Order: sequence, then C-alpha cells, then structure tokens
Amino acid sequence: MIILGMIEFGQPAALWTGLAIGLPILAHMAYRRITERHAFPSLRFIKPSQIPRTGRKTPADLLLLLLRMLIFLAVMILLADPYWSGPELPDKTASGKELVIAVDTSPSMGGWNGMGEAREIANKLIQSTEDKTSVVSFGKKALEEWEAGYDRDTLLKKVTNLNHGWRRGDAQVLAERAGGLFSENSGKKKLVVISDFQRSDWQSVSLNLQQQGVEVEMIQVGVGNETASRFDNRSIVESKVVPAGPGKVRIWTVVRNWSEKKKTDFLQLVIGGEIKDEQKITVAGLSSKQAQFIVPSNEVSQAVIRLANDDPMQLDNQRTVWLKAPPPKYFGFWHDTTSDEQTRSEKNFLGTAVESAGDSGWNRWEEKEDNANELRMGNDDSKLELLLVLGLGNWFETEGLEESFSSFLEKGGVAMITPAEIFSETASVIRNLEWMRFSFTRVVGGASNSGNPLRIAALDERSKLAEVFSGKAGRDLYLTSFRKFGIVKQVEEDISIAMKDRLGHPLALDKTFPSGGKMIFFPFRMNTSWSDLPLRTSFLPLLMELAKKDKAQEQTWPVLEPGEQVGMDDGLFAAEKPGVFRHADKWLEVVFPTAESVPDTLHEDEIARIAGKPENFSNLSGKQVIITLDEDRHSLWLWFAILATSFLTIEMIWSRPNIPALEKYKT
Repeated sequence: MIILGMIEFGQPAALWTGLAIGLPILAHMAYRRITERHAFPSLRFIKPSQIPRTGRKTPADLLLLLLRMLIFLAVMILLADPYWSGPELPDKTASGKELVIAVDTSPSMGGWNGMGEAREIANKLIQSTEDKTSVVSFGKKALEEWEAGYDRDTLLKKVTNLNHGWRRGDAQVLAERAGGLFSENSGKKKLVVISDFQRSDWQSVSLNLQQQGVEVEMIQVGVGNETASRFDNRSIVESKVVPAGPGKVRIWTVVRNWSEKKKTDFLQLVIGGEIKDEQKITVAGLSSKQAQFIVPSNEVSQAVIRLANDDPMQLDNQRTVWLKAPPPKYFGFWHDTTSDEQTRSEKNFLGTAVESAGDSGWNRWEEKEDNANELRMGNDDSKLELLLVLGLGNWFETEGLEESFSSFLEKGGVAMITPAEIFSETASVIRNLEWMRFSFTRVVGGASNSGNPLRIAALDERSKLAEVFSGKAGRDLYLTSFRKFGIVKQVEEDISIAMKDRLGHPLALDKTFPSGGKMIFFPFRMNTSWSDLPLRTSFLPLLMELAKKDKAQEQTWPVLEPGEQVGMDDGLFAAEKPGVFRHADKWLEVVFPTAESVPDTLHEDEIARIAGKPENFSNLSGKQVIITLDEDRHSLWLWFAILATSFLTIEMIWSRPNIPALEKYKT
C-alpha cells in the first residue's frame, strides 16, 4: 500500500506508468511549425512566410505542455485505484483498542512447523501491544473449545500450551463467531488470524468484517521451505483388515505420495511396541500404492501400521487397526407354527446360507431362535438384526404380530419375506398392513425342463447388485431357473425393484423406511419347489447384498474420524483422537482425517478474497501473508476519472488548428 498524504492506492504498481509523463515533454521539444512551401516560378511571387521557422515557445505553449502532463498524471492515479483514508474521529464512548488473536489448531498445523510458527508470532503480538488482547483457538467444530482472556501472563501461558487438535479443521466456526469476539464499546477492533490456510478448510469461508468495523490481518504459517516442502509428504490413507484363513488376517494398507517425485520408504508392522515386519515400498509421484501384512489374529488383538520416513508431516504416518473378528450378528425366523415341508425346506436353505457367511470367522451370523421368539412376544430388546418371515399368510394377522414387526423395522431391522403357498393370502396381509403397495395378479408357472425357463434379467447397471454380480460373478445368477413365482404389478414409487425376470416382472422388492429399517419381499419361496436359486453359489451373496442398509454396514466395525459420533446400543460414542477403542462389547477404529494430509494451501490472492477487498497486501519472507482491511476507505476513482476527462477535453479544444490563420498564410 502506498500512502500519499491521506490518499492511498489499492494498485500501487500502476504508479510506474508515471514514467510516461515524459512523453509530452519530448513531443513538445521536438515540435516545429512547418513553413509553407510554394511553387518556384519566380522568387518575386514568394511572400515571406509569417509562420515561425524555429521553436521559440510562447507562454500558451508551456501551459498546453502542463495540461498534457496533468492528463498523464490523472490517468496514472486512476489506474492505481486511489481512495481517501481520512483520520478517525475519536469515539467518546469507546473503551480503547482491542486485539483478538485467532490461532488455527487443526491437525494440518501439526506438520511443517505450523504450530511452532503460530506460537512464536502470537507471543510477539502479545508482548508488543498495549491494546486489550484476547486469544482464541479455532479449527474444531465444538464452540466450547474457544479460549479467551485479557491478562498478558495468562495469554502467554495459553499460547505456549497451544497445540494442534485431531478433529478436521472447520474455519467456518471462526467466520461465524469472529464479529462477536469484541466488546461493543471498543474504539478500534483488530483481528489477527494465524493459520496455514489449508485449502480443504478455507476454500468456502468468507471473513469479510468491514461492515462490523473490524480490521483484519491474516498471517500464513506452515507453508514449508526449500528443505521441507509441504508437498514432500507421504501418508497412510487407508488400512483395512480382512480374513486370510484360519487364525490369520490380512492388513491391506494404502500409502499416498503427495509429491511429484517418486519416493521410497519403509512400511512397518508394529505390535506391542516392537517392529514385527517391515517392507520397502516405492510410490510414484502423486500416486498411491497398496501393501499388505499377514498377521496371526489368535495371538494379538491390534497392530500399528507405521510409515518410517522423515517427511515434515508425521501425524498421518501411522494407523492402529483391530485384528479380531467383530461380535456376531443375530438373525431369526418367523413362520406358521404348523409349518409344512415347504417351510422346513426353506428355513434349512436360508439358515445354512446366512450362517455360512461366518465360516471364516468374519462377519459372523448366528441364528437366535430365543431372540426371534422374544420379538414375537413383543420384546423390543431382542437384538435381532435380520428377521426372515417365511410363508407370510393369515397366521401373521391371527397372532397379532403387526405391532412387533413394525417396532422391529422402526429400530432399523432388516426383514426378508417370502409368500405362502396360497399367494393371495400374502398379498392380502401386505395390503392390509400398508407395508408395500402393489397389486397381485397370479402365480405364473415355468417349466425348467422346457426350452424356455424363467430367468433373471440383466441387473440395472446403476444398482449395487450389478457391482457385485459383474463379469463371471453374474453368470451363475443369470442361469437361475424359476419354476413359479407370483406376478405383482403397479408397484408404488418408494419401492425399489432390485431384480426382474426377462419379461420385466419383479423378483425382489426392496423398501427402506425413514427409520432406517428395510424390508425385502420375494414373490417366490426359497426352496427347490419354486426355484433352483438356493442351490447356486450366487444365493449367499445375493441375500447378504440385499440385507445391507448402507455403506456403514460394509465395515466390520465402525471406522470414525475424530469429532464424529456413532449411536450404539450402550449409548453414544464420541471419537476424540486416532486409535482403537472399546465401547461396551464393540470395538471402534478412529483414524486421522485424510483431508488434513492434503498439502495444498490457498494462494495469497485467494486469502485476500476471503477477507473481502484488501487494502494492504504484503508477503513476508514467503511465509506470511498479511491483509489489512480499513473501513475508512472512500474511493476517489470517479473524481480522477472526471478530472482526466476534463483535462483531455480542454487539451483537444486548445490544440485545435487555427483554420482562418492557415488560410491567410496560403493566400
């Protein structure tokens, strides 16, 4: 910012155009009035020219030169964006100046010496000012984590103890609360923001406080240097544990290289504080690479995957993983107490299939007949996650199970329903209870031995089922033959048709309720009298995929970031820092926020836009960007535009040729 008296310039670089003021001077010195030239028939007919041949200048010429110089000067100032910054009038009600120092404590500040630089700058600001001062920390979503005080010794102690947090940064918290950090009767308000301005935290934030009378300075730290560039970072972005045979698990780990150059590091498996295994890993620039470890799960319960390198961001170089299988999920059956052979066969196929999902000791399902009976008797605390209702018919209404079933769905349970032998009974019960709206026409029979068996049509490419049964995995499913199934039509819009036959008839109806509960209706029974689906290898993955409610269920246990919460049977679990934690009978993994590993930060002009229109914009040692906003700005652009236009108009009139005089010379 350039200051000229009380006039300041937003674009001071434009003042270099002032060098062009020499052009009118050069033109003035080079100018000569041209003598009239005539034909040369005879010298006696030549009148002495009255036009001067030499350049003696009159006072009028000097005034014209001055006018032209003023035109260039006015245009120069106009391009420099002039404004008036007048002296502030004393506020009789104000209590004095007030300074608020806001320090970013997001995880990214824990790398590249961001917190160290922030503490150093904050200490200097506190020691060098006599203004009423307070300190706040931001970058976390919880408002109660803000700190403020006015005693200098207390402030210095708070700043010394400031450290990064683990929650993903949230600069919007500062933007929403900054104006309220000052006293109402402050004479002058100034906010100093110290942050690394990581792009993921700041790109959608606006911190324009001009209307609230707050001057803003923004200081950027932790941007790295030639020996420790922000982009010279590698991090563990994912670790996933899967079964690898009896008593063993495989730890899949993904390492990200944020640098443009190829990097080689050592990935270590740490158990009980000791390095049990180590492997060399080379990752291309701006790429990711997978690695894996095989661990005996019957010997240890958790392990640490650590990236051994010396990059300037160490917080994202390790993850703790849980190696034991999660607690089993419970399922149960409801069916007519006088079940026939059809129901017994169906129960056997479904029970065997679901329980086989736990053959590896992972994602175990256990049948709980007692729990299913408790739910049937009205006990909401049965802890069933999957309910299989077989041969739904009049017995369901006779026993009055509607309320218990609805309660199960409201608690987020998943129910799979198959029809009774008399399909119309099933359609009537579903219609009366208004779980699903559709019309039933008839049961169609297909001859599997004929040349035209009933088959499953190609799955919708946009569905999850299509992802599971793509390529070779889908061949077995599409070879399924149906002997018979019920035809349903006029399906309501909130029902998803997960599977159809080749004529477009629904074979699986899927409805998710607002509570999170889910109901799947198959218009056929799960036994060989209706279909050969229970005999196929695709039977189990089909059931498990349809039973999933959302992506969260794909995890063997919850994986959270610090600051996230998850509701569980035994209350709410709030994640605070990375690690493996036990809550009641469940284990949870808390991982470092991946977004905080991204080295990209805002550029100086982007930081300027966050704070509104910058009046002072300077770069200190390539690390700190300071933007000072002045509310007492009065633009002078229009006045200098008018002045330049006026000077130009006068010049054009003044320098217009004298036509009568020229005609006189010609005669």
